[in-house]
Amino acid sequence: MTTIRFFQLCLAVSFMVGCADCNTILRNANETIDFPSAGECNNNVMQPGTSSWEILLKEGEVVYLQFDDGFFSCTEANLKITTGADKYDICGSKPRTYPNCLFDKSVLVSLERYTRQCNAAKISFSYFRIGFWLVEPSKYVYAGKRVEFAAKLTGASHLNLDCKLWDDLNQNTKLSIKTLTAEVSFAYPGKYSVYAQCFIGKRSTSFNTQEHLIYAEEDLSTSKLQISQQQSNFHTYPASTELIFHHKYYFPISYALMVNDVIITELQTAPTFDEKKISSNETAKFELNATMQRLVGPGIHYVTLLLQNHVSSVSFITPVTFNEEIKHLKVMTKQYVGLQPNSFIISATVSQGAPVNLSIDIKSTQTRLTVYKTSTFCPRDCHSMVVEATLSRAGMYKVEATARNKISLMTSNTTFEALPQIFDVYITSRGFNFETRREVFVFIRGDVGKYEMNLTIGKNAAKNSTLTISKSEYEHEGLPNLPFDAKPYKLIKDESIFHEARQVTVLIRNDKQSFRFVGNVPKALQTSCLESVRIRDGKVGGGLDEPLKVVEELVLSVDLNFICVRELFSVDYKWRAYRVTSKVDIPKTGDEVQLNASSVEPELLIKADALLPGLYVIEVYANITSNDYHMSLAKGDDFTLVEIPKRKLNFLIKGGNVVEAGINTTVLKFESSIDFTKHEGNIKRDWFCAVTQEDLPMTKEIGKIQRKGSCFDWKALWVSGNDTLEISRNKLIPSEQYYVRLIISGPHYDATFADQKIFIKSKPAPVVILRCWSNCEKLFSSHKPIILQLDCDDCIRHSWELSLISRQQMSLCKNQRFCKLNKSILDKVKTSSNITGTGYNNDGDKASATLFLAPLLPPSGGICKVHPRSGIAYVTKFNVSCHGYTQDRVPLKYKFFTAEKDQNNLLQHGCDPNLNDVTFPSKSSFSDVMIWVEICGPRQACTVKNLSVSLTKNHHDNTDVISDLFNAISSQNLQQTAQLMLPMSSANILERFQISKVYERVAKYPIKTLTSVKQLADVLRHLVDGFGVINNYHVRLIAKIMDRIEHTVRNPSTSDDDDDAIRSIATSCIFVTSHLMQFSDDISFKIKESSRMTRLGKLLMASLIPGEDTMTFETKSVKGKFLKLNNDVINPLNGSSSFRLPNIQTLNNEVTNVEVFTYDWSINFNTRTHKVDQVTSVSMTTGWRNEIPISRNEAKNQTIGFPLPAQPGKGNITMRVESECDVAGCHSKAAGWALFDWKLYKRDGNDLFLTIHVENMDQKIRNCTMSLQTTDQGSFKLKKEFHEKDLLYTWSISERSLPHRQVELNLTVFVDLGAGFYRIGSLINVTITSFILNCLHWEDRMRDWGESSCTIHQNAGIFNCECDVDQVTPNRVKRSGEEEVPQIIYASHLLVFPNKINYDQLSWNLWEQFQQNPVIISVLLVFYVIYALLLIWARSKDKDAQKKGLFIEVADNSPNDQYRYYVTIYTGSRPNAGTTATVSMRLLGKRQRSNAHVIQKTKTSYLWVVCNRSLLLHHVVWATSKQ
Repeated sequence: MTTIRFFQLCLAVSFMVGCADCNTILRNANETIDFPSAGECNNNVMQPGTSSWEILLKEGEVVYLQFDDGFFSCTEANLKITTGADKYDICGSKPRTYPNCLFDKSVLVSLERYTRQCNAAKISFSYFRIGFWLVEPSKYVYAGKRVEFAAKLTGASHLNLDCKLWDDLNQNTKLSIKTLTAEVSFAYPGKYSVYAQCFIGKRSTSFNTQEHLIYAEEDLSTSKLQISQQQSNFHTYPASTELIFHHKYYFPISYALMVNDVIITELQTAPTFDEKKISSNETAKFELNATMQRLVGPGIHYVTLLLQNHVSSVSFITPVTFNEEIKHLKVMTKQYVGLQPNSFIISATVSQGAPVNLSIDIKSTQTRLTVYKTSTFCPRDCHSMVVEATLSRAGMYKVEATARNKISLMTSNTTFEALPQIFDVYITSRGFNFETRREVFVFIRGDVGKYEMNLTIGKNAAKNSTLTISKSEYEHEGLPNLPFDAKPYKLIKDESIFHEARQVTVLIRNDKQSFRFVGNVPKALQTSCLESVRIRDGKVGGGLDEPLKVVEELVLSVDLNFICVRELFSVDYKWRAYRVTSKVDIPKTGDEVQLNASSVEPELLIKADALLPGLYVIEVYANITSNDYHMSLAKGDDFTLVEIPKRKLNFLIKGGNVVEAGINTTVLKFESSIDFTKHEGNIKRDWFCAVTQEDLPMTKEIGKIQRKGSCFDWKALWVSGNDTLEISRNKLIPSEQYYVRLIISGPHYDATFADQKIFIKSKPAPVVILRCWSNCEKLFSSHKPIILQLDCDDCIRHSWELSLISRQQMSLCKNQRFCKLNKSILDKVKTSSNITGTGYNNDGDKASATLFLAPLLPPSGGICKVHPRSGIAYVTKFNVSCHGYTQDRVPLKYKFFTAEKDQNNLLQHGCDPNLNDVTFPSKSSFSDVMIWVEICGPRQACTVKNLSVSLTKNHHDNTDVISDLFNAISSQNLQQTAQLMLPMSSANILERFQISKVYERVAKYPIKTLTSVKQLADVLRHLVDGFGVINNYHVRLIAKIMDRIEHTVRNPSTSDDDDDAIRSIATSCIFVTSHLMQFSDDISFKIKESSRMTRLGKLLMASLIPGEDTMTFETKSVKGKFLKLNNDVINPLNGSSSFRLPNIQTLNNEVTNVEVFTYDWSINFNTRTHKVDQVTSVSMTTGWRNEIPISRNEAKNQTIGFPLPAQPGKGNITMRVESECDVAGCHSKAAGWALFDWKLYKRDGNDLFLTIHVENMDQKIRNCTMSLQTTDQGSFKLKKEFHEKDLLYTWSISERSLPHRQVELNLTVFVDLGAGFYRIGSLINVTITSFILNCLHWEDRMRDWGESSCTIHQNAGIFNCECDVDQVTPNRVKRSGEEEVPQIIYASHLLVFPNKINYDQLSWNLWEQFQQNPVIISVLLVFYVIYALLLIWARSKDKDAQKKGLFIEVADNSPNDQYRYYVTIYTGSRPNAGTTATVSMRLLGKRQRSNAHVIQKTKTSYLWVVCNRSLLLHHVVWATSKQ
């Protein structure tokens, strides 16, 4: 008998064999079936019937069957096999034969039994599933290179298989069964079909033949193509011309031609490969007509020819010239020019023409020989050309200029004379004393030679002298402050005595010229204490050195050095900026540029994006005036040089560097991590998409014409120039990866780019967005934490993984939406690493997003030291210096700190690496003071150096620092104040009046940056701690300073968003506020400062993320605890978030305050489920507030719930059905109505909607009609119809369509029930809900909800409110360290109308219906009883008040008395005030006295607690008292 084997490949789950009449589905990969088995036969007896086995196949699978024949005869059984449309009857064929053993469709094997004998009809067969798939390589491959094909084979581990690949060129390649790979090469480019097939056993049964189309294309390279341009004689602009290029023949090639950045044309190559052209030359021709040429203009342009196919691309860049005729050449220069080494300018102009080759010949007019020859070339825009020339000898010269191009030639000439020149003179002075000589400095820059100089100062006689300039550079010492580099200048000094401001005139002559320069010397001051003005820029010397490079921003501050003390003076500052071409240029008034508002303060903030790139001389001018007479006491200035480089924007594409998206994603959205609207100039954005990162273009010009590697077939890589990019997911292939690049360019900005990799998963996945809140630049700084958030609405679990070097993995932030990488973690990231966040949904699907991390290296290579190493507290002046630190020629920022308890004190900050003449306090006889220096590069990448000094305490305090302090505070020098306040606060050497002056001056300090705020907070803390708060005037001053500090912290003018600085500022301010609350007894002030405590506490939470531990702070008068909660704490049942208050004990006369506020960027409020997607923050402080949310006794372990808005209230309407019937049939209908009050809820702003929702109808209706009208018989009426197909009966009415007044509205609901018949009295119950919907957004600056940027969607339903958001939306204020991400809280405003009582239908016989209305009757009775009791009580109190208001006639008064006295006695409110004793009274006068009158006897009582009694007295009274 023949043995046949059948195989099948698939995933099997279970298998059942054997019943007499059943069908079994076989799911295993391979199995042997024996039927019937011994257990299925009962004494060798089995009922006749049909048993079948079905083998189901998936795509790419086949099944192989093997039968063992001889177990049955056709008289007792029959075997049938069905596959697709084919059916095989084994017993029906003679002789018995079996079908082909291999099937590529599902197979049904059936055994029909005719006998009851088990052993007479048995079957045994095996089946095997085989899966064979060819993994298709890239559709486009390199011609001539081996291409690897891979296959996937399952279920064939026990079979003898052979597989092979072949193509339509009859190339056969065996496919290795072990590796399942094979390599095939295509010698020539073209379209090929590749086949794959497997064979089983000796019979060579084949199965699963697969075919794939492959396009082989040649690898293009510059060396292979040998591209050249056919040079033509010339191209005349704008006549039509042709550009011709030659290259070796390769296939396929498409061409794109671009001139500058203008795409001219594109050509496609021949559709088929021509073998005859191999090694021959190919020609590509491009016609440039007049229209195309006018797009770029005449002259020389760079042409980019891009040759590309699907596997490679080559760009060929060559110049092309469009010649335009030159007209009207004119050459010009000065009449007199200088000599070497100085140069002079020759300018030439033409009215039209390009390109222009300009030749300059300078000839002596005496010898007619050429003494100087130069040339310049202008490629385009040649209306004005400049040539720089130099001559070594004096004399008359003629300059001849020749301008030519391919089609024209013009000449022009002029004459001039060369002789020594004076180029610039700068006049200044030094010395401000009234009686001493003053030095006048005259700096002269000119050619080497001799001159006659005349110097006139004021009205004094002119001083004549010979000026000799012998060299081009001079060395100077002891110079005053200068706004230029003085090396090229010769210095002339003069000394004079004059008391008034004088004009200095310098007149210099040569043989034929005179040079006149005028300057002013300021008035000498009688008593000048100012020694010098110095900008703290870290430079040494009077002249300008190398410029400070402003990368992001630069803060410059000024020091005034005094030689005497004047307590009553003020300083006016003025900063100016002059743009210069080199550091030797003297800045002129016309070169001045506008600075920001801080230009009149002692601190100047220079932002890189506020000035154009170039060199700038920065000048600060200080004018010291007296406070009493407002006289000018002293003046001074200083200069420094800064460089604004061409800017480079640092940004990322939001969401991470690598993002996964599932097939359920509809649209992929890409946007930049920063907002470019605040940058100057026209910022251009260009988006590109490619399948590999290597295909992404480096320049946007190439990307606009390159097609190779495009995400979208044979389209250009460039996809958009908008702010954001949106790509439909349907355009991308699952299981593939793509790369998106954003290139940013603009005027004064270097082009830069950012990439994002997107992987499209083959199955659904949650939508995961990686958000960065802090330290989000391409290069991170370990100085501040990185805070990341995984934004995923569908995720129930989150994980984070940090990949370090050597493939080391770190799991972080277990199951947290937020992940915070602190300094300890960031210090482990030494090289480029990445962090991946993954979100998991309920279905087990996951998606991840990855952010690349690269550390920003801090400055290195330097040292810091302190001198001396020890000294006496308050006396020894220490110097701290750092040197040797460098970082890419960028000026470094130095911060000098000392530590005190848990606070750090900032002594100095800026570009100066030296801290000079600082003293330190000492708490004991011997102590060490810790000093540390932060050396920071851009973006707070810092190196910290720790130093220390040893101190011994001096028993006598040094009072000399008082004069230094008052000089510092008068000049508003915050840094010197901070240095002096540190030792003085511990010494306590100021008098009361001096402390008041310090508070007054410190309150006026200008602050702009967080660093300055930090110093001011330190100064204020030392003042309060060291000298205390003396009076309420100080309290008001300190509160004013605190307000300014808060405002600056919340609205900083710089990007130094440093969480450590903010925490230090908040801690210092909390300390100061605590002192203020202890000093003042004013309740309103304590309430205000308690609110300040809450705000400062929120600042402490700036670096917290939801889920972190509780943050606490404690002062002498306030304790606080803060925490942030995740959105998963919301209870879906009651819509509240409950937690227990931390154990906090309140102080006397204080309360515990709890405040809740949200942090998320969106709120999705669902009125049905009460679900709110938000992050909740809870702050709790002890202090003073207007109300007492929680009493002191209940504060401990109190459970607090935060309820959310409830769903709208509902009212029921019962409608009576009426049926009208006739011969034709019945028609039924019902109606009902409801009343509610309406009023206009707002007068302006966006629209809101009155929404009426009808539901819960207990009968099927055909249509529904709702009408709305007023009950006052007005003309207002609205109507809305609904049909049976409408699922919801919701009517949204715009406020603009409703009455603009308060009215009563009648809602009528009419329903059509169709042809059904209803009995008389049938009722329909309907639920009606009416409410107002409006969309709101939270406005942080207003601290309130606003309506200006979002409106309600007209189709908004009852359960989910949809809002339409305008393009211009308010930005939520959030401190992130990065560009502010627009963060807006949106919500819907819900106002539910109350149910209105219809009094017309209300039964007033309430007693008869007491059974139905027991609650109403009981409540009314209670109200009436309470009202009656209160009325009786109030009347009795009125009588008592009237009785108290009557006066008492004293019993022993005589009617004959002529004088009467009206006396009133008041008793206090203290317990036991008043008396029950006998009380008498006597009136005393100057001349006589009255009798004693008894006004209260022992048994009577008139004088109670808190009362006033009026008496009428006549006689003299004397008193005796028992109490």
